Amino acid sequence: MFLKNCWYVAAWDAEIDAVELFSRKILGVQVVFFRGADGKIGALEDKCCHRLAPLSHGRREGNCLRCMYHGLLFQADGRCVEAPGQERINDKLRVRSFPVVERDHFVWVWMGDPSLADSPLIHDSHWHDCEDWKAERGGYMHYEANFELIADNLLDFSHLAFVHRNTIGSSRQAEVKPVVERLENAVRIKYFTLDSPAPPFARKLTTLPEMVDRFQTYTWNVKSNYFVQDSVIASVGEGIDTASKNAMRVHTTIALTPETEHTTHYFWSAAHSDFNPALEGITRLLTEQVEAAFEEDRMMIEAQQRTISASSEEGMVAIPGDAALMQARWMLRNLIRQETAGLGGRSAASTELERA
Repeated sequence: MFLKNCWYVAAWDAEIDAVELFSRKILGVQVVFFRGADGKIGALEDKCCHRLAPLSHGRREGNCLRCMYHGLLFQADGRCVEAPGQERINDKLRVRSFPVVERDHFVWVWMGDPSLADSPLIHDSHWHDCEDWKAERGGYMHYEANFELIADNLLDFSHLAFVHRNTIGSSRQAEVKPVVERLENAVRIKYFTLDSPAPPFARKLTTLPEMVDRFQTYTWNVKSNYFVQDSVIASVGEGIDTASKNAMRVHTTIALTPETEHTTHYFWSAAHSDFNPALEGITRLLTEQVEAAFEEDRMMIEAQQRTISASSEEGMVAIPGDAALMQARWMLRNLIRQETAGLGGRSAASTELERA
């Protein structure tokens, strides 16, 4: 079961151009995206209401989309405005439409109740164009795994010392206890590894010494499955707010959008400070290191999903390091219960006030 009344990343803006139609399954629903002549993006269920032909086999005409089976023409709101051979258009001739917002190079879609689609709820991704920082946009992976297994991974730090020992991890990280803070519909984790060997990717990209302090702050937003990480790697003793120009600062953005119960769209980007200007192509080199780490995760999580799918056993045995992921899972279940009960996008707190 999915949480529907929230914004999900459906695509990068560059994936939807002014010519081709773009179809992607979101929360089990096939959706066709198209960019109208006015530049705005429309999103319709990829299924004509007449004979259920896929609209992604159609063509864009102005700000509308025409089904190329029998020629019905649909506006971005899903209403049919033309049917060849008919003077009067039946009100039933419409397809489901979805609210869409293009912001910070992400295309966001709302799969739930359209009346609750409030654009200020969209998470900030301004780092894609942040002054004095550099970023390579367009990161995407397709997972053959349930999104919650990926979320578990992002909220778990003990695996860094093992899964990522050759890329972004270090042996000391298995010994550090994170600080977990619970927010409204979010979990924040602070993970500081002091006076430890620099991870392999930092040794390749920076001029930092062998021993460093590493500060990582992760925030997992349960609504939208939106994850941000602020990371600082600095010389020992300089602190998280160091003004040193050779300190490595990275802001990583990850958005998980369920495709089905067992597959997930994984959108990501990594923006960084100019910590080593003498190194040519540093943004591409950093992106390659991040991609390598994400691939290490994907291989492990997809193997985990195969084991779960093949096993008749239920449940997993928790350990203390699971505190953050268990809280996130509880928040998600609670939000889905509220949504199912008809509370929509309102918080439990506001509902209690109304009852009072």
